[in-house]
Amino acid sequence: MSTIRLARIFGNGAVLQRGLPIHIWGFAGPGTGVEIKFAEKRQECTADECGRFDAEFPAMPAGGPYSIEAGCAGGRCESRGIMVGDVIMVSGQSNMEFPMSRVRETYPGEWGLSDDLIRTFKVEENPVFGREIEDVLTGEWKSVSKETIDAFSAVGYFTAKHMRKCDGVAVGLVDVTFGGAPIESFMSEEMLAGYDEALSVAETFSDDAYLAKVLDDNVRNADSWHEALDAADAGAGHYEDGVKILREGRDIMLPDFFSDTELCGYIGSVWIARSFTVPEEYAGRSAAVWFGTLVDFDSCYINGTFVGNTEYTYPPRRYRVPEGVIHSGENTIVLRIGIERGFGRVTPGKLYGIVYGDCVRHTDGFNETLEGAEKIIYLSGIWKYLKGTRCEPPAEPTFVTWLPTAIYHGMFAPLAGFAIKAFAFYQGESNCPRNHEYADLTGRFIKGIRKLWNYDIPYICVQLPEFNARMEEISYDGGRAWRGLMAAQESCMDIPGFYLVKSYGTGELNDLHPQRKEPIGKAIADVIGTL
Repeated sequence: MSTIRLARIFGNGAVLQRGLPIHIWGFAGPGTGVEIKFAEKRQECTADECGRFDAEFPAMPAGGPYSIEAGCAGGRCESRGIMVGDVIMVSGQSNMEFPMSRVRETYPGEWGLSDDLIRTFKVEENPVFGREIEDVLTGEWKSVSKETIDAFSAVGYFTAKHMRKCDGVAVGLVDVTFGGAPIESFMSEEMLAGYDEALSVAETFSDDAYLAKVLDDNVRNADSWHEALDAADAGAGHYEDGVKILREGRDIMLPDFFSDTELCGYIGSVWIARSFTVPEEYAGRSAAVWFGTLVDFDSCYINGTFVGNTEYTYPPRRYRVPEGVIHSGENTIVLRIGIERGFGRVTPGKLYGIVYGDCVRHTDGFNETLEGAEKIIYLSGIWKYLKGTRCEPPAEPTFVTWLPTAIYHGMFAPLAGFAIKAFAFYQGESNCPRNHEYADLTGRFIKGIRKLWNYDIPYICVQLPEFNARMEEISYDGGRAWRGLMAAQESCMDIPGFYLVKSYGTGELNDLHPQRKEPIGKAIADVIGTL
């Protein structure tokens, strides 16, 4: 077995930044002499006391494919298909992580495309405290194709697509994102100097035994709450066909906020049902249930047949109904909705219906419409509901990866030195309640990134788009916190090398995760084109 390896970021298919010195590193036995070959050049180096070796090659123009070979007395390793082009680090929380799979109906034409020279390297969740790890634990370079596009960051993909249109060189996306993460989780202790509360939290979680206990508690508490809910639910095994709900249930107009109904403050499970009529020519055919977004989780049944479920609020519900489930005449749809904090919702403005045929989704920023569908049987209106069981809220989990320094140590810092053209950051939703700190934190973050990489990386900030704060009833102080964060982002424009992409006009008032990502990607690409 070889005792030498390249850092994971230099795996097969890597894209390296053109026009900047190319820093290549890896790991071998401490004190081992290493020879690295790249693009017909070679460098010799020695692994340090921790076993890391580093070499620097001169800047190169776009081109490839090349190979990287590293060898020592204990073995050799090689990565192939290396391209030199432009590398963008895409980072932030869920709107940057937001995958192409969630915009399939908005941009259906993208699934017919493939481009070996758009590649992504996705770093998966790995919170670490108190120390930097030597290498990221996950990630491999993947080219975009109909088989891989689902997992690409949508903003990242469209950035790369428009960059390719402009320059034609390979584009690599280094994806360091995690939903819900505040900016502090991307920052080091040094960057957070003076933020004593944040540093205290990070120090507490640097105790591995404590961290393990918290993670175990999260799983155990969630499992026990769901198990208790399921066990006490009067509807389980009885309401799925909708008969009892339609016969005995109370009326409810949907979509709506439950806080505007008799279910205000309700925590537990609710079963909703309604009938819909299908013409003979559509009987037995496959279809899709479109059901917007819900708070918090759901399972869906058509004529008693389970067709899909979603475990949390934000994904749009798109449930495929198999052939033979829907018949002519009257049919029944049932959803079991689980509500965790008393803010249940069937989101207004979304399209609710049984959809036949392929279609393209459009929105005016609130109302959702479909173009090209063969038929839509609309489901908005009066439903019936019965309560399954009422319960206490689940124990509040500790989202460890959201804590200060967690992403920095485990996912971000191990990539330091991998040359990039620009750093694109779409984040801020989770910092809205503390928006008065955001400009200072951003300045510290930019300074820290540039120190870590040892050059002035251009920093592209995506400003938050428009949003109706009521959609997150417990989070945004009636919209004041959201607007305050937008203002804080704008106040950073005097930082040298800071570029603000204004996404206003791409948002959806009823969705924290708007699907109109291409204009944002193009705007980032336009900024990069000026660098």
